Amino acid sequence: MAVGARKLFTSALGLVLAGTLLGGPPASAASPDDAAPGSVGPQMLYTYYDVALAPNAAPAGTAVQLHGYVGDASSRRPFVEATVDVYFNPKGTAPRRAVDRVVTDEDGWFQRTYRPSTSGTYDIIAQESGEPRGTKMATFTARSTNETIRSGGISASKNGFTAKMRVTTQDVVTGVEPQTVYLDAGILSPGGNTSFDPRPYLVTRRAEGQYSAGEFLTPGWGRWSTRYSAVQTYRMSAVHPAGLYDVYYNYKIGHYDDYWDRDGSGTLRNLYVKMPHKPITTIRVRRASTTTISASSTSFTGSRNIELKGSVRKVQLISATKAANRWAPNTAVKLYFDPAGSAGPVYKKTVRTNSSGVYRTTAKTSKSGKWIAKYVGSSLQAPSERSVTITVR
Repeated sequence: MAVGARKLFTSALGLVLAGTLLGGPPASAASPDDAAPGSVGPQMLYTYYDVALAPNAAPAGTAVQLHGYVGDASSRRPFVEATVDVYFNPKGTAPRRAVDRVVTDEDGWFQRTYRPSTSGTYDIIAQESGEPRGTKMATFTARSTNETIRSGGISASKNGFTAKMRVTTQDVVTGVEPQTVYLDAGILSPGGNTSFDPRPYLVTRRAEGQYSAGEFLTPGWGRWSTRYSAVQTYRMSAVHPAGLYDVYYNYKIGHYDDYWDRDGSGTLRNLYVKMPHKPITTIRVRRASTTTISASSTSFTGSRNIELKGSVRKVQLISATKAANRWAPNTAVKLYFDPAGSAGPVYKKTVRTNSSGVYRTTAKTSKSGKWIAKYVGSSLQAPSERSVTITVR
């Protein structure tokens, strides 16, 4: 018997023994609404749960799948058309709230896709024939990012079963100091499992510095936190190639051929589906830039010509192993004026930095508002902007 299968069957058997020793399930159980917000009561005897989030960590607002099985471990019977109430208990002081009611299918399986905006815990409360059958929880960790979120999926089929995986990550803006890049993966298919070491990985399309194009290796760590969720991390800085990186997963996903062991053999076979070797999603890595702006006068009466000046700096690779934040000569800077109120910014002119990375120009100003300097960036350099507020009395 496969290790994962043995664990599953042993867990179910443990619940059966617990029910036998304690004289079976209690005659009555509290309503889900009787539990204090944010709490999870004890699991009912004989009931078997397998509940997970896939992935269980990702940037806030991205799709995660809550799924699981509910059934009777003693009779190896799934709860068909059982009701599953889903609550979300956000981290912090906000109250727990009801978010969904789901009905299980013929295998006791249920699934829903959510987009949590903050870290927290999903509380799952199942009922069969109107009676509570216990509770379970699954925790979500929201990752903070200001960059574009990327998500994609792969699937493959074998013996009538389709295995699915989703990977969620984000674009990266690198500075001189390293930062952590996360690849969060989730298996979306019923009975899915993997205890294998391989996780999603990055492949760079562009060679630069000491790195060639191809599989990207840099210090980091990775793990499967559950049978359905994994994370692979990279420590990435400006010495690593800027450009496009593809995300791959080049291994197998397992599933149980009979999740409930209906024939009573005591063996749950793992069948393995080889996933296709193709990009799951693509991220863009760019090096950071910094734009500044100041005005010769920020408060005056009536119309006036003021001098606007500032600079642009770019994080650049200066050798095969070293990067630095340097002045950016001959770089275009777009200037916008955003008047006070709701009109929005209006493009005014484009100026260029001199050999020292500094620009200066004059601009006639008769209204209160903000002058905005924007460097639009490139495929390898991230954009940046800054503003200065003007008050005209």
